[in-house]
Amino acid sequence: MLETFETVPRIDTVAGARVHKSAFPLSIVVPIYNEEGLLWQMAETLSRDLDATVGIGAWQYVLVENGSTDATPKIVERIVATWPGSIKVALPRPNIGLALRRGLEAAQSDYAYIINVDFWDGLFLRWAWANRLSYDLILGSKRADPSLNRLPPYRKMLSWGLNLLFQVFFGFVGRDTHGQKMLYLPAMLPIIERCVMERGQFDTEFTLRALRRGLWVAEVPVPVMEQRRQRNLMIRKIWNNLVDVLRLNRVMSPIPFTKTRYHRWAREDMELMHVVSWGKRSD
Repeated sequence: MLETFETVPRIDTVAGARVHKSAFPLSIVVPIYNEEGLLWQMAETLSRDLDATVGIGAWQYVLVENGSTDATPKIVERIVATWPGSIKVALPRPNIGLALRRGLEAAQSDYAYIINVDFWDGLFLRWAWANRLSYDLILGSKRADPSLNRLPPYRKMLSWGLNLLFQVFFGFVGRDTHGQKMLYLPAMLPIIERCVMERGQFDTEFTLRALRRGLWVAEVPVPVMEQRRQRNLMIRKIWNNLVDVLRLNRVMSPIPFTKTRYHRWAREDMELMHVVSWGKRSD
């Protein structure tokens, strides 16, 4: 049974958004690099949740093959052949930010669900899909509920330090800019077109830009645990993040703040399937 929270109707923050070509209700954007051990299992498992939540044949995978050197490209071709409408985007070398950009640009839907092969959540999908008409960007946060975070201490520390910088120097009101997200593309693509960051801070930039533009953003907690060894040393991650944050500061400094429209939800709200009813959009 769905419980609905009625709130004051909000203004349409995307009145000037461009028309987006929509062939499916939802596109699942997946950046992929050397994932031969997890990719097919992810596609099979997630497809069942997508069929139940969005509808059979009502979604597509957008698989961004990021220069893999193992058997991943063959598995990508198998997935595209198995789920009609799914597409492959190929990049010559690994670049997570560019992979996300190209995947979102290629999506043939009004809504996009960003995941990693080893990091997605069926409950997030169901809650975000149920609330898609009320938010332009829904963030799945691994830091919003510490009881759900099963990452090693050093990774928790790195994430804490990085997001502290975002909060102090960029006015970020949330807890996490990385990880799975649901985007309303007619609102977000004009913002994404203006983004200049690549690598790991591309999604941070479009999240900050969305908040500063006054789009409606929600943050919900998601569980996370380490499923494979990290590919980069911690010291390298720290250095890359510091360089990117300095560049991001130069990019974001000229962009003014507008009214912040942000909600944080508890995991229990998701489990009870609370749905916000704004009356902003209709499918």
